[in-house]
This record gives sequence, C-alpha cells and structure tokens, in this order.
Amino acid sequence: MRKNLNRLATLALSGMMVMSMAVPAFAMDVPFQKRVHTDGKTLAPNTTFNFKVTPAGQSGTYTFTKDGVVHNEATKPGPANGVTIEGAKFAPEAKKFGDETGADFGIFKSNATIKVDESKFGDLGYYEYNMEEEDNEYEGIYYTKSKFKIYVLKYVENNTTKFITSVVRVKKANGDADNTKVQGVDNNYGRELPPPEIPDIPPYTPPETPGTPPENPYDTTHEVTVRKRILGKVANHSDKFEFYVTVVPGDRKGQKGAELYNVEPEGDVNLNGIKAFTASTESGKIVVGDNGGFTITGLTKGDKVFVREGATTYVMTAGAVAGKETYIKELDVQGLTASFNAVKDDAEVDIKNTKDVTTPTGIVMNVAPYAMMLAVAGGLGVVFMNRKKEEE
Repeated sequence: MRKNLNRLATLALSGMMVMSMAVPAFAMDVPFQKRVHTDGKTLAPNTTFNFKVTPAGQSGTYTFTKDGVVHNEATKPGPANGVTIEGAKFAPEAKKFGDETGADFGIFKSNATIKVDESKFGDLGYYEYNMEEEDNEYEGIYYTKSKFKIYVLKYVENNTTKFITSVVRVKKANGDADNTKVQGVDNNYGRELPPPEIPDIPPYTPPETPGTPPENPYDTTHEVTVRKRILGKVANHSDKFEFYVTVVPGDRKGQKGAELYNVEPEGDVNLNGIKAFTASTESGKIVVGDNGGFTITGLTKGDKVFVREGATTYVMTAGAVAGKETYIKELDVQGLTASFNAVKDDAEVDIKNTKDVTTPTGIVMNVAPYAMMLAVAGGLGVVFMNRKKEEE
C-alpha cells in the first residue's frame, strides 16, 4: 500500500514538473502609479486612466546615468503588442478624500500595470516604445500632455534570460524636453494650484494685473450651499421642510460607473445618515428648518442639481444669493423643484418658502390713529360747548 502511495506521489510530482515546463511564465507585470490631485473636498472620479503604447518608429538611443557614468545604448523598435498597459482604476467612496491628504488637498492613487510579453522578444538588447496618456474627456480632469518612452532590456545573466523595463519621461507637459526615469504620472482634478514641481501638470500663475482674471483651467470642481429661507407675514419659522436631491451629470464621457458627490450639513438640518449623493439617483429625505441646509462638493460645470421639496402650503421660489449670481447658471423652478448648475466655488442658493396674507382695504384701526381720532373729537366737543356758552 505504501509503495503504491509513493508511486502515485511521484507521478503527480512528475506531472506538475512537465506542466510547469510546458507553460512557462512569459508575462512580466510592472506597476505604474497614477496620482490624481484634488481640492480635498472632491471624491475620487469613477474612471479608468488608460495609456497608448506603440513601437518606436525607428532605432534610437537610450541615454542614462549609472554609477556616475553616462551610457548611450542603441535601441530598436519593440515588437507589436510586446508591451501593453492595463489602466489605473478609480472609484469614489463616501467621505474618502484621498489616499494621501493634506491641509487643503487630497491625492488619490491607483496602479496601472505594464505587461511585458517576454515571448515576443527575440534578440538580446534594448527595445523602445512610445507611451502617452489617453484623454478620456472625463469632465474636470486634466490629462497630462507629457510624453514617455518604455525601454525593455532583454539580457542573459548566469545562463538565465532576464528582462528589465524602464519608463522615461522624454517631454514635460509644458513642452520642455526631459529625460527622467519615472514610476508614475500625475493628473489634476479640481486642485486650483497644483504643486509647481510636478512636470506632468504645468503650473498656473494667477495674473498680477488688476481686473477680471482669466478662468483658472484647474478650478474644475465646485461646491454649492443650499439653504432654506422661511418668509412671510404668517409664516411659522419653526416649520420643517423635506428636500430630495438629485445630481445629474451633464457629460458622462470616461465614466465607468456612478459618480458620488459629498454632502455636509449646514445649520438646522437632518441628513438622515446621507453621506453622499449618487449621480442620477434621488436622495432619501432631508429635513431642513429655517436657515438650515447643506453643502454639495465635487460638482463640475455640467452637473445639474435638482432640489425637490415635499408637499407644502407655502409658496416655493429659489434664487442665487446676492453678489453670487454668476456662480449659478440655468437656475429654474418647476412646481416644487429647483434646478441649477454651480460653476464657481462657494456658490449659494436659497430655497425660499413664503406664506403671506392679503391685508383688507379700509381704515387700519391700530392704537395710535384711533387715539388721535378720539383726541380730535374731544377737542371739537370742547370748542362747541364754549361757543354755546358765549351765545347764551
């Protein structure tokens, strides 16, 4: 019995060795980090960042420094599909403002994967590819204009074939030449002033001349505060109202799923546990009192906000706060639903509920005029009595 078990074990081990030799691991995966810079109030985009990889058009030279010595290595175009890249995926989570956070900003991180199919590389030596980021036109995202090279070295060491893959930035986003080995790439998603030392995001310098400055190309995500205002002569300022909120993206290019929009309470409000609004889905009930409301962050210019009010005996209207009319676009009210787009930071919209009463025409008999009438009547009576006495 023991001999049979040993024989079976030997056969199984031999089979595994044969299979391992018959199906060698020809794919090498190299992580390549994607970093997305935000204003610290915006949740992650729901998208995948992709890269275009093509073989170099002709032979070239890979120049690098090792141990203080400059090396110039001849390269040849890489084989088709020898290198591909699996994109970096991002998805929003409520109340998560970055894998790395600071005082005024958050940075989300995810890895793309550079896949090297070793079976496609024949001769030893350096192979060269061109790489650039694809612009998926996700609203609010700055896609880098930097250009990159991927170099794949096939060599033999101790009778073993090995591969080394390097990514080199050859042109910065502002167009300047570069030759820096990198392990990732940066993008911007609403951070008004990106760090100036990042070559993948050209710095923005606000103009010093007076007047209205041009629009900041990086200020692409905004916040709006919605408040309840109770008005009218017979309004009860202790009344509560129900809000139901929907945010509809105007442009869905590049989206891989529903976006999330962060929400924060303001004043007299009960969010009933709501932490974020899901795109194109009406929220649960939000209860607001006078001067209470909420702030929505992470909105881009195409995002349409709908605020529907529950049944009420008040007359509902809506308007941008005075002095911030240009922060809101396409404000409209249909029945008990207000809609608008927030196009600048710190936008504010008041949802007004008014209950008034019509004052009837006629004499208003409040105390002061009535007393005056009595005084005048009394005075006339005295004059009349004096004249009557004189006549007698």
